[in-house]
Amino acid sequence: MNAGARGLRCLDPRPKLAMMATVSTLCLLTENIAFLLAALCALFVTLAAGRADFALLRRRCRTIFILIISLFVIQSIFAAPASKSIAETYGGLAAAITGGSDTPLIHIGGLSLLHTSGVLLASVLALRLLIVVVSAQIVLEGEVRDYMLAFTQMKLPYELAFMVVMGLHFLPILREEALNAYHCMQLRGVDFKKSSPAAKTKAYAGLCLPMLVGTLRRADEMSVAMELRGLRAMPGRTYMRRLTMNSVDIAATLIWPAALVAVFMILTNR
Repeated sequence: MNAGARGLRCLDPRPKLAMMATVSTLCLLTENIAFLLAALCALFVTLAAGRADFALLRRRCRTIFILIISLFVIQSIFAAPASKSIAETYGGLAAAITGGSDTPLIHIGGLSLLHTSGVLLASVLALRLLIVVVSAQIVLEGEVRDYMLAFTQMKLPYELAFMVVMGLHFLPILREEALNAYHCMQLRGVDFKKSSPAAKTKAYAGLCLPMLVGTLRRADEMSVAMELRGLRAMPGRTYMRRLTMNSVDIAATLIWPAALVAVFMILTNR
């Protein structure tokens, strides 16, 4: 059964961790827009080949995508080459693209806005954020408990592995708590869409208390369950099953990161 037929959910967690670690690290080591675009395309191709649910991906990341777009617009408008590092890094590329100097496109009084170098800087930052967010979706395609086994088989102390996995486990729980509080406030007559900004701020502040109470309650229940199961009662732990990597998992672990590193070396001339 090939990787496309199996899907990312059936892939061993370790190849997915290797993919995320490789692409996240490389995107932070370079400001080459060509490589960042190539890495982002590689992630989308991987998700498509692994039969990921793009509708679910859009719902998960809708707010983050809006935030990234907003940051891109703000950075593009207000980032000026006053910083020496920005001018040195992007000034030459901006001049090459525009065929001249990096002159601002908008003048308002004595204020110069929308430099080409600022747009390039905003593009790099937006692409980096997109790569980190999309690469995290590869890890989310799978069972959370499998990552516990993967971390322990990678010789990570099981206490740390448990903390990491519980962090992943609590993300959808926090979202559920927030939605419950949001719907309860709507049933009480709070109209988030038609309220003024001050009323919205007050209403959203009111969501924090029930979320905090619900999270603390769930954490208390989990701590009791952990004590009843004897967590850390013994120095070592046994597991009902072990993860085994087949040929597809090994190929994904070696080929995908190696190919991305090769593209990185070619496009960045290293």
